[in-house]
Amino acid sequence: MKKKMLNSTLIVLFIGLVLSAVLSALVFETRESERTRTELQRTVALMARGYNAEDAKQQEVKDLSRAAGGMRVTLIAEDGTVLADSTADAAQMKNHADRQEIVGARSSTYGVDSRRSDTTGTNMMYVATRLSDGSFLRVAAGYNGVVTGLIRIMPAMLLAALVALLVGGALADRMARSISAPLTELSDSLKLVAAGETTLSPEHYKYEELQDMASDINQLSSEVERAITKLSEERDRIGYLLDNMSEGLILLSEKEEIQMLNGAAAALLGCPREVLGKNIIYATRNTELLDCVDEVQKQRENRSITIKMSGGHVVEARISVVGEGIILVLQDVTTQTNAVRMRQEFFSSASHELKTPITSIRGFAELLCKDGLTQEQQKSFAERILKETGTMQSLIGDIIMISRLEAGDIPFEREVLDFAEIVEECIQNAQPLADSCEVRLCCETEKAVLSASRRELNELAGNLIQNAIRYNMPGGTVLAKLTVEQGQAVYRVWNSMGYIPPQYRQRVFERFFRIDKGRSKAMGGTGLGLAIVKHVANVYHATIELASSEENGTTFTVRIPLGQV
Repeated sequence: MKKKMLNSTLIVLFIGLVLSAVLSALVFETRESERTRTELQRTVALMARGYNAEDAKQQEVKDLSRAAGGMRVTLIAEDGTVLADSTADAAQMKNHADRQEIVGARSSTYGVDSRRSDTTGTNMMYVATRLSDGSFLRVAAGYNGVVTGLIRIMPAMLLAALVALLVGGALADRMARSISAPLTELSDSLKLVAAGETTLSPEHYKYEELQDMASDINQLSSEVERAITKLSEERDRIGYLLDNMSEGLILLSEKEEIQMLNGAAAALLGCPREVLGKNIIYATRNTELLDCVDEVQKQRENRSITIKMSGGHVVEARISVVGEGIILVLQDVTTQTNAVRMRQEFFSSASHELKTPITSIRGFAELLCKDGLTQEQQKSFAERILKETGTMQSLIGDIIMISRLEAGDIPFEREVLDFAEIVEECIQNAQPLADSCEVRLCCETEKAVLSASRRELNELAGNLIQNAIRYNMPGGTVLAKLTVEQGQAVYRVWNSMGYIPPQYRQRVFERFFRIDKGRSKAMGGTGLGLAIVKHVANVYHATIELASSEENGTTFTVRIPLGQV
């Protein structure tokens, strides 16, 4: 800045000096021209009064020239013919009738002109006057003009320019320093302000304009800081919302480069956040999704697609056009998809399970309607209908129970109770079933007080006991044991003769799954008992363990945290 100011000042000073010199030369030339013209008019007037037309013209012209100090004197006839000239041969000279000084002398007292002489080859000023006999007397003197004037004053002008440049340069440098130094200091202070370390002190600057500038900068800095803080808070808030969205959000440019990617999208696609700025192909290799993105980009029409990701996740992708880019909203619909599938399977299984007893009831009812049946046959058919009805009633009850547990929309009322009492009650209720299966029931309990639903704990305890009885063998033993261990109610049900192969141990908790379907139906099982146990255990944050061997039988262990219920 300082250098530019100094150079600009020197350039302006130099131009000023040049213009001053030119104007001075013009003034000098004007004054010199006026002086020369006046002198020549005076001279030619004196010559005209003393001119003797009777004398020899050539000699008279030379005498007049000597008397005028060597000025050139020319006598011209009225028609423009040169009669005599003190410098040149008149006979060789051209007609002067069209010369400006002659033309001017015809209409006025004097005619004046300045030009380069064809005869002498020098710049001359001519002044002519008309004599009494009609001829013209002309005198001329050398006239250098503005160039000569400039040359004459050039040394003085150069000296003055040099002095002016030196003095002006020093003053310009001092002025530039006085302006640039505060600005440099202001710039350094602004760097500190930008770093948030300080604010400007307006009174520190000696120029009023800089003081006003410092005050304005302080105000602007405060406003910018507030705006940046607000924008940062908004950005953090938006970032927090985006990263805590359950849906994945991806913003693509027109070149399909990732401009924004939230945490949910990165998790669903299984890609790192570092793919920002890269093409979407770096985030996923799912061809269905990539093809759909390309199609939306080309056709500029919104699309939705459901895709299966690695790991078994099912993702619904809604792809929309936003300006020149594209936005993808990804939603994990695995749970919903599985729920729909499970409901379909559930209703299909339930329908199949209900179909068997209904078919049996219909068949026995048709037999009862026939004639010729004995009393024993009628009683047998009625007992079979009653048994199948009981099976249906149990199945429907279990379906209702598991549906309520899965939905969770009808909570069971909780109360403070002793789990041991429920286990003992379930043992008593299961005794008839155990007697019919020739299985011995045993019960060992200790007091375990907790807050729970009596109905839910009854389902959990009772289903495990009944399941152990149905899958036991005649002469076997079922032991229901309740203890309190490390703040947990531990409920174990041991089946002495039941064995579950390893490949079935995870599936036994599935709805309607039976290892021995024929035996289970024959014993009145619905296939939903262990599924209900699992759902009740989940409600109370309990864990279920299964141990089974051909030598020791099968044991189900349920651990219910007493402090969480």
